[in-house]
Amino acid sequence: MSVRVTFNKTAVRARVHAASEKALPIMTNEFLKDANYYCREETGELIRSSLRASEPEKGIAIWDTDYARKVYYTGRPSIDTNPNASLMWAHKAHTLHKDKYRRIYDKVVKETV
Repeated sequence: MSVRVTFNKTAVRARVHAASEKALPIMTNEFLKDANYYCREETGELIRSSLRASEPEKGIAIWDTDYARKVYYTGRPSIDTNPNASLMWAHKAHTLHKDKYRRIYDKVVKETV
């Protein structure tokens, strides 16, 4: 008695790709929330710019004020308005929460595939 198994690589790739596409905006929105928790917040415009300019469906997070690049890397963030503010807030969020993003991805993929 023998068993024959057929593996449809194309169908599996398509299902995994669809699951990844579904997980991407969810993870990006969670990342934006976490990164903005550590973002400078003197007037709130920097955080608002991330909500306007980012493209979660493509996995893109953008802070697009004229001064965003400069304050991301240099200076000393004021902690009067946001006591969690830090330089390189997106890197900090990624470093501290990357396991959470992996769990979100795994959960969405398991539900989809």
